[in-house]
Amino acid sequence: MEDALAFGGACISLLDHADRVRVACLAQLVNVIAPIMTKTGGGAWRQTIVFPFAHMSRFGRGRILHARVETEACYVSYNNPDGTPAGTFPAPDVPYLKIAAVAEQGGGLSLFLLNRDLKQEMEVSVEARSFGPLTVHERLELRHDDLMAANTENTPDKVKPAPLQSVAFARGRLRATLKPASWNVIHLAPHREDEGPANTAPKDQS
Repeated sequence: MEDALAFGGACISLLDHADRVRVACLAQLVNVIAPIMTKTGGGAWRQTIVFPFAHMSRFGRGRILHARVETEACYVSYNNPDGTPAGTFPAPDVPYLKIAAVAEQGGGLSLFLLNRDLKQEMEVSVEARSFGPLTVHERLELRHDDLMAANTENTPDKVKPAPLQSVAFARGRLRATLKPASWNVIHLAPHREDEGPANTAPKDQS
């Protein structure tokens, strides 16, 4: 599970710098460190990192918006990236919420939200008043109580997306509750007249 969170965070960083990043590739497609694993004479299964990748590919197409985020931050440190024992690098103000917003050409809006707090839920409020009437079309959550949980040949669906339960959109404002250590995707589609009144939550889908 922790691989999916790290991978999702990297995908958000790539989207947020799409004005400079032209191409981003996965080093491996099958086996080793890949999103899909196989066994000779056996089955194939999806690693946890396949889900953020699939979500980005499906919903991350359009114009990247600069999201102004107000959230609590934490202090972390990390080892020298080149592996040499040269101490650690401090990162004193790392926001708990990492987010990317993508405006679709047809008027929809996709949000990718990573709650990096390992213990606390997060109440999120997103203002999107300039998009007109929107409907929550899809909302997904990827999490597991065990950060070390992984999919295997015997348990291929141990970690998989589920519907994000607490989501509402009204009067141009989206409200959602994100579970601790979770990857979340919310897709808002333009409201159609034949759908009746704009809804605040869609049918369950995963």
